[in-house]
Amino acid sequence: MKIDKKLNLVIPIYGEDGDAPTAWVHSTPIRRETFERYHMVIAKTFASIYTEGLDFRVGPRVAMLRLREISEGMSRWEGPTGVEAGLVAEMRRLTNLIMPGLEGPLPWQVAIDKGMIDPDDKSEVENAVAFFTVVSHMHRHHELKAILEGVAVIWSAQVTSLNCTEYSASLKTSTAVENSGAMAIPSSIPS
Repeated sequence: MKIDKKLNLVIPIYGEDGDAPTAWVHSTPIRRETFERYHMVIAKTFASIYTEGLDFRVGPRVAMLRLREISEGMSRWEGPTGVEAGLVAEMRRLTNLIMPGLEGPLPWQVAIDKGMIDPDDKSEVENAVAFFTVVSHMHRHHELKAILEGVAVIWSAQVTSLNCTEYSASLKTSTAVENSGAMAIPSSIPS
């Protein structure tokens, strides 16, 4: 089986009732050039997650925190070429918010700057995106799909080969007799 190297992560954001997603966050892996620039920080974060027993069940809750701790310990977090301004900024650039009522996907950083994201949701999403980034570049090609599918099941996320615009277009408004405004979730794994 050939695994599409361009697997993307979709994370649902739930409302206060927790029944159905009120929005989705779509994230694409960082570029190879970015990985090469920050490879040691990514590799050390990956190693830290697994040696501390923080596998795919726990890693998505703390990966951004570990990334920051590791890069601060290496004196690489701050500055114009630091992890925060480079790697984290690219992760945010490649992450978009999809929400009913928006004309299209909204860049994650814009959603944060506009105060559209609850601090708990921001933390949960950014930790999951950091884990996704680390495992996407550190796991062997044949292991990646299984790891991401494991994360998807546990975290109610999805793995898709659709880009953000395609994924957003694939969401359909419910057509029940009384329209609830809820959106159907498309299949998570492409055939």
